[in-house]
Amino acid sequence: MFCTTCDEETEHDVLSRTTNQVIKCTTCGTVSRIPVQKEPALLQIKAIVSNEGASSVCRCEIAEDEEVAVGDFLIAESDDGEGTGVEVMSIESGDKRLDKSLGKNIDTLWTRVIDQVVVRFSVHDGWHTTPLYVRCEGDEKFVVGDVYVIKGVKSRIGHIRMRNGAVTKRRGKFEVANTIKRIYAYRI
Repeated sequence: MFCTTCDEETEHDVLSRTTNQVIKCTTCGTVSRIPVQKEPALLQIKAIVSNEGASSVCRCEIAEDEEVAVGDFLIAESDDGEGTGVEVMSIESGDKRLDKSLGKNIDTLWTRVIDQVVVRFSVHDGWHTTPLYVRCEGDEKFVVGDVYVIKGVKSRIGHIRMRNGAVTKRRGKFEVANTIKRIYAYRI
């Protein structure tokens, strides 16, 4: 805290915790009163968590004055207390869908799991395209040009389509699993 006598940030001891805290500078001994900062209330917001076709109702703990936006990463907690990393896909407030909102105005968060995700591969062999699915950690990297063996099929990544519509084609570039919509690869 800032000490007006020392004219700098110093450590302080708290002598009393009432509506105005009584604090004492550990450097010069000056005693002062400061108003207690009110902690914002923590809200338990309903979160619909989508996990590859199955959805569950969980909750996210958010401060009433905290701004939440689409694309934010949060922890959703189920009734059994298990926490799951999720990405906010949509925010419901009343009968509106918003891109961002303060915690106190949010009714429901629509989210998707990012801890464990399923990455979809389309492996082309010249005549046929085979769909393959890989369950992996959300932060696992996939590199354009690298060779992967998926369910016994050896293939090289040609390009990666992202959830936001972008396509990564440059050899050596990578994307993380929780941002990938589909990987296009060629059987080798």
